[in-house]
Amino acid sequence: MPLIRLVIADDHAIFRQGLRSLIAMAEDCEIVGECSRGDEALELIRQLRPTVAVLDISMPGLDGLSAVAALRREGNLTPVVILTTHDDPLMLERARCCGTNGYVNKEFAFEQLLLTLRKVQDGSTLLEESHPVASSTTLTDREREVIRLVACGMSSRLIGETLG
Repeated sequence: MPLIRLVIADDHAIFRQGLRSLIAMAEDCEIVGECSRGDEALELIRQLRPTVAVLDISMPGLDGLSAVAALRREGNLTPVVILTTHDDPLMLERARCCGTNGYVNKEFAFEQLLLTLRKVQDGSTLLEESHPVASSTTLTDREREVIRLVACGMSSRLIGETLG
């Protein structure tokens, strides 16, 4: 199995330390850089060219989704997994629109994160409806479409015109 070179970014030092300890136990993973800010994550990804980046959404400097969007605008296709506490369909849809490859809730076991890292390294995108994102809300297809359009930046008026 090829080595997964990781950049991790989360503004909580204790969480990064715990993640570092867990990743050290995985023989196929190595952390090549870590930081606490989204703007720093962007620079580390540009400089270190990791196999996969793991970003939190809420960070100072630049949020994780904006960092992903900036990478994609530059043509940087480094796979990015969002590791977050946000259990929100709108946030998931924003992640999809930004070009994120995976979205894992911090409530899930470390094994779920490892599985996601291994899959996105191989070029998979794990943002289908079947991907395990803890949610107590079941949305209709129409509601999902509205959320997708909001997350992609459409105004209410334009969404109304688009969906009739």
